[in-house]
Amino acid sequence: MKKINILRILFVIFLGLIVFLTLTNPGKTETNLLKAFFSNGAEDELLVNLSGKYSSNINVIFESENIELLEKTKEDFEKNINTSSFKIEQTDFQKTLNFYKKYKNNLLSYDDYNLLKSGEYDKITENAVNSLYNPFGFSFLPVEEDPFMLFTDFIVSLGGNAGGTNSIGGKYYEITNLKADDHLALSPSLMNKEVKNLIELQKYYTNRELNVYLTGTPVHTYYASQSSMNEINWICVISTIFVAGLVLWYFRSLKILLPILTSLAAGMGIGYCTTSLIFKSIHILTFVFSTTLIGICVDYSLHYLMESDIKKVIKSLTVSMLSTVCALLMLALSGIELLKQIAIFTSAGLITVYLIVVLFYELLPPQASKQIFHFKISKKILIVIFLVIAAGMLKLNFSDDIRDMYRPSKDMMRAEKLYQDITGRNSNTSFVVVEGNNLENILEKEEQTAQKLKEHNISYYSMSRFIPSEKRQSENSALIKNLYDKKLPAFSELLTKEEQVNLKIFPKTFAPQEGLENIHGLDEFLIDENHSIMIVYDFQTPEILEGGIKYINLPSDISAGIKQVRIVCLEILIPIFVILYVILGIIFSFRNAHKIIIPSVLASAFAISSVSLFGDVNLFHILAIFLITGFGLDYSVFRFNGSKNSNDAVFISCITTVFSFGLLALTSFKLISSLGFVLALGLLSSYILSIVLISKD
Repeated sequence: MKKINILRILFVIFLGLIVFLTLTNPGKTETNLLKAFFSNGAEDELLVNLSGKYSSNINVIFESENIELLEKTKEDFEKNINTSSFKIEQTDFQKTLNFYKKYKNNLLSYDDYNLLKSGEYDKITENAVNSLYNPFGFSFLPVEEDPFMLFTDFIVSLGGNAGGTNSIGGKYYEITNLKADDHLALSPSLMNKEVKNLIELQKYYTNRELNVYLTGTPVHTYYASQSSMNEINWICVISTIFVAGLVLWYFRSLKILLPILTSLAAGMGIGYCTTSLIFKSIHILTFVFSTTLIGICVDYSLHYLMESDIKKVIKSLTVSMLSTVCALLMLALSGIELLKQIAIFTSAGLITVYLIVVLFYELLPPQASKQIFHFKISKKILIVIFLVIAAGMLKLNFSDDIRDMYRPSKDMMRAEKLYQDITGRNSNTSFVVVEGNNLENILEKEEQTAQKLKEHNISYYSMSRFIPSEKRQSENSALIKNLYDKKLPAFSELLTKEEQVNLKIFPKTFAPQEGLENIHGLDEFLIDENHSIMIVYDFQTPEILEGGIKYINLPSDISAGIKQVRIVCLEILIPIFVILYVILGIIFSFRNAHKIIIPSVLASAFAISSVSLFGDVNLFHILAIFLITGFGLDYSVFRFNGSKNSNDAVFISCITTVFSFGLLALTSFKLISSLGFVLALGLLSSYILSIVLISKD
């Protein structure tokens, strides 16, 4: 048996083994965008968890001038919600009120607590009298049980809307908050299905007299994914027709597509299997950036098919494969999960495609050589390219804000703005993370932090706002006792002696756990048994926090993390080009190495500079440089070392790839469109520069 046949058998067995191992332990797909960049250490995990905690819920807003219609529609809408997927967030106000009444003398609002602590009893009395005689005032307890309105002040200080109905600009509003079940939050496909059902309900109940709005991250995700999916499906159809038509026109047969598609499927499959065996889950962006395999697969296949002699292309194929794999493996050293996955996925797939071409393409019938495409491009184009690079670099500005990569529709923006107006919760929300040995310790630290926040007029929500620590309860009781001793006699006209005696009977403190069990929704403030979060609004001075309290602003912290990834990518670029230069120098001599690598370097700089002239450069533009480098080296290597037939192979590979990525640039999802634009421009300029700078001697 020939050695080549033995190698083929061993290769097939090896592929079968990898596929078998993957099928017995299939990998999961990760769709959380943040996990692509934040996967190292407890702080990254905390950031991702906080983002996820507040990104899987949906808010349904009902708007009408008819309050009866509003309430009836809300009730009907909630009856049609899939309760196995969503839990309707409803606070049993009466149950909570009854619980608080049991411990009324342990509870004080922040303002009353400070007044009593400062001994301003007259101010407390004055406020109480004003409230009692105010015709529009109200009390949650009769005067004989709450003569100083302390309990009422506490309930009012909690905020929120007990009735649930808001009035703005002559219209009434009610909100239903839907909390996604854990299984739903972890499954994007199931979430999209449920969001689709909610949108159908929204359309059904919306009419001239009533509007229904949906807000929340899952709704944005649904519209973005649906739009992108439809656009990408059309792009795939158009790209397939274009490639098939070009191949049919060039080879006069569609049979040639079979080996190309086979090697592509094998490359993508083995890339997935290898990555799945190494990592616990594969991020969705890994698949997006690993589309490099499509172009390289077509490139390798066409180069062989146009020569039908492996000896003529083996050196160019090998150099192209080795240089690209070496460059990609540098990403694996970055320490960033996404970059490591891209490196492994693409390298494994690329090696697979290379081996299929080298080992099996000899079995295919030879193809006729045409030598149709031959271009001459004036070197004057270099002047234009250098001018664009110079202008773009002078204007270069980076944007690391992940929100810049997605543009919501006007309707979604209006719905989110309406939700903020109704709830009073602005978009500038951040978190304070409190760590404690137990629940009591956490509450005490929250109360100390709340004191600092209130001193600086910072609005906040926290668990301790609803459940005082036992220490604070005891302190509240002592302050109220002092108030009663000094000022209760002044209420002799309103209170009998028996009622005054009853007021001085104080309950024991309640355990924090009892509060959690009786007040719905407070467990949302707990990250785990040792950490809680305080939600703060418009907080610009985190330096006031003391005692190791962590401050997290999701937009700025995420941007900082993305910036760090971008910096790492930029730092890796120079070593990658140096390694490629050394590899090419060893194979082709250092005198020729720069000719091969310069087109990729200039093309990358030209693409980034072009983006810079019209806007900011983001992380995904930088990541595109790695893909441009992979393709560009193929163009240069085959231009330098290939036969005349390689001209056609390079051109067809380039034009099909640029066409596909150019269509991606037309999509509505900014992340995908920006990636498509940079790749299309970079690959086209890389091809042109290879013609201008590399001449076949």
